[in-house]
Amino acid sequence: MKSISEAFDSFAHALRVNTEHLIRAPELLKVDPQEAAGNLDQGLSSILNSFHSIYDAANDDPRISFSWNREPATATLLAIRNARHHNHAHRIRSLEGYFTRAGRAHLSKAYDLVTYGEGDSERSLFVQALSWSDISDLLDMPFDITRLSAAKVDAMRAYLGAGSIASHIAAQTSTAPVFFDVLPLIVNAAKAAIAVIEPYLEIYSLEGEGFKEHFEDVGVVDTSVLNFRICMFRP
Repeated sequence: MKSISEAFDSFAHALRVNTEHLIRAPELLKVDPQEAAGNLDQGLSSILNSFHSIYDAANDDPRISFSWNREPATATLLAIRNARHHNHAHRIRSLEGYFTRAGRAHLSKAYDLVTYGEGDSERSLFVQALSWSDISDLLDMPFDITRLSAAKVDAMRAYLGAGSIASHIAAQTSTAPVFFDVLPLIVNAAKAAIAVIEPYLEIYSLEGEGFKEHFEDVGVVDTSVLNFRICMFRP
């Protein structure tokens, strides 16, 4: 079992590698869409798995007391990780994986993007989006499959703005698939985690120090503020 410090260092490394994938993705999508999609998918999985390692290490540390599964920010990220790990709800497909998979070349590339927080969402440096249909399916699954209690499901739906998204979808005339940006959810979960583990955290690397400072300094993203826009997937 990794220590808190080892788990956080792995998390920081995964964040750095995923950022590199996000930087390279626009050009690589033009050349090899499947490779670009695979890199982003693997990068996200590494972030989610390393966050779960922080959760495991914290639960094994008697100095730390935190209700990870009662705090919507951390509970939501852990639920997405577990869905991918256990192959539930199509593993919560990524935007790039959805549009680059075999058999979609002849279909529309339009999609509806949900982003969170105040400000001009179109100017975001990066967006890494997941299927809203898949996360909705996950939250509809029975407890004996997901181990998500009714109270936790309700809290996650409220945190993600499920009601607003459902109303938006109902008002649309198109059937474009809906995707939501997961990066703000990572920020919020990381901020919550660092606030708990910081007194026991030893930094092992420059990237660990950089991401620790980043998450301490950046503001919490208000997921009650949702932004919608129609986009086109252009590899």
